[in-house]
Amino acid sequence: MKFKIDNQEIETDEDLTIIQAAAKVGIEIPVLCYKEGHEYFTSCMICVVKDNASGRTMPACSAKVADGMDIETQAESIREFRKSTLELLLSEHVGDCEAPCQRLCAVHSEIPKMLREVGDNRMEDAVLTVRSDVALASILERMCHAPCEKGCRRGLHDDPIAIQHMSRHVADWHLREGKAYPIPCADATGKKVCIIGGGPTGLASAYYLTLRGNQCVVMDKADKLGGSIHEEVANGNIPDWALDGEISLLNNMGVEFRTNQGVDSADDFQQLQETYDAVVIACGVSAAESLEAWNLELAKKGVKADRKTHMTNIQAVFAGGGVANAEMNLLKVIQNAKSMAACVDQCLRERPMQGEEDIYNHMMGRLQEGELDLFVKHAAPHAHPEIRAAKEKDITPEQADEESGRCLHCDCRANKDCSLREYSHEYGAKQMQFKVNDRPTFNKMDQSTVAVYEPGKCVKCGICVRVTQDGGEKYGFTFVGRGFEVTAGVSLEKNLEAGLGDLADEAVVSCPTGALASPD
Repeated sequence: MKFKIDNQEIETDEDLTIIQAAAKVGIEIPVLCYKEGHEYFTSCMICVVKDNASGRTMPACSAKVADGMDIETQAESIREFRKSTLELLLSEHVGDCEAPCQRLCAVHSEIPKMLREVGDNRMEDAVLTVRSDVALASILERMCHAPCEKGCRRGLHDDPIAIQHMSRHVADWHLREGKAYPIPCADATGKKVCIIGGGPTGLASAYYLTLRGNQCVVMDKADKLGGSIHEEVANGNIPDWALDGEISLLNNMGVEFRTNQGVDSADDFQQLQETYDAVVIACGVSAAESLEAWNLELAKKGVKADRKTHMTNIQAVFAGGGVANAEMNLLKVIQNAKSMAACVDQCLRERPMQGEEDIYNHMMGRLQEGELDLFVKHAAPHAHPEIRAAKEKDITPEQADEESGRCLHCDCRANKDCSLREYSHEYGAKQMQFKVNDRPTFNKMDQSTVAVYEPGKCVKCGICVRVTQDGGEKYGFTFVGRGFEVTAGVSLEKNLEAGLGDLADEAVVSCPTGALASPD
């Protein structure tokens, strides 16, 4: 038989579903309830496609291909249908993609993940989690005013988690015990960026650009790097070893430093533009005459740069920090540098400059009566009396372990591997499109060594049911309840270990949302 999928002509004698036929020619159709190798069970209708030959729409996971079909997988009407389907699922979805603490963090650090890693004594993993988002972490965590802690739900019960102390503990461990081993970076882009200024903006920009795979050269007219950070060192707010360690880390990542080298003339600046793929101006509050000599457009606060892209009036020349804005605290400086680095990287890759992309982020909102108790039930009961000592006092590994156990883990452990979130972002679905008066109540099955189960995130796909039943688990997962109240759960009120058995890992990996997730 002959048929077409997205204008690709296909000929086969195999008995295939549309989704199987599409996969053979590299066409991916979105799915939530489908898992290859298991029998068709339910239909979420995310995989719906249109047959232009007949005018019919059908679920690709179960409908078979037939001779003469002309399947279209991305028709506008199909995309709108998928969007509405997603919005219906979101209207009863209970949970947060990201914890409130992460949403309030200026650099978007994955705080609950870091706390789990500290609690499991996986310090190298915790370092990677912190430093994937936080530049100059040992310095910043001594100067940050910790907006994340204002969003910590633990504070509704007793005291918020001492997030700033915990992040500093991890960053300091890296510099002291880990000897500032380099952080893995993206594949090299082959692009070189010159950063004028070795203060906090310049160092942070070099860090974020290097993480994205770019080669950075930092130039500073002074004989030592750090700029205004040295004032904090002199005032006793930052130990000198922290600054030395952060610079050593950048060096280990491949950043090249050139001290005692300023940009003294327009010709020097022109030479940099010709030598490098991009130039970042991060030299703090500079003399207006020098900037004018570089043919940069100025504003009252310094170099005029687009607020969204950080681009100056010269192509591939960017400006950030004090040279383009009023004086900022260190947290704002790091946040600004992270945003600018994203724009520079996008410019180098010839992509639209939009800064850090915002992905769909589901929010549970204010907790209902009794829900806080469910969160607290799985957490350590009390804060360590010494954990919130003076900023300069280090916490011990034992205190860090104890404090990490207080985290309520409001985040979704699968938020980077959730089909519902990815599709909601792709199709522009809105959480409140189908607003309900009272959202369903949050619930969580007892945390175990094999998985965490949050029924409010279940989309009733039935994959966990099929995986455990097809695998011969004695109890397995089944559908519990009737009508709109039905959800997946363990049969005979057994616990997660009994229900998932030896198939726990497969069930977790197969779950299209974070309903079933790893406890790590």
